[in-house]
Amino acid sequence: MPVNFGARHASKGVFMYSRQQQKLGGLFILIIGIGFTLWNWHNLLAHGFYYRKTALIFPMFAVIGLGLIIFPGYREERLAKGENIENLSGLRLLTPRWWAILGAALLAGGLNWYFLAHAL
Repeated sequence: MPVNFGARHASKGVFMYSRQQQKLGGLFILIIGIGFTLWNWHNLLAHGFYYRKTALIFPMFAVIGLGLIIFPGYREERLAKGENIENLSGLRLLTPRWWAILGAALLAGGLNWYFLAHAL
């Protein structure tokens, strides 16, 4: 029996994932983000060094993963409002809620990097 990983939205022709799949994906991203963030802190405290890119990127993953668990995706939000998203792509698809999540993710990455840089 084939596994259905997603389906096209009937009226819009847009590929969509179920809410449960989004939450599982968000949980996976959250775990990866937290795991690598903790690993980077461990490197700093145990070995005296850290990775700058890891300090910036993985806290951002954790915030975005948490956002996927709590809120529906930006496509679902736009489709729920009845908007036509066929001509939208990239950052134009983001809703105000997802812009806030993106801002919080950038802030988390920047703060983590700042604290790692000034920890020792």
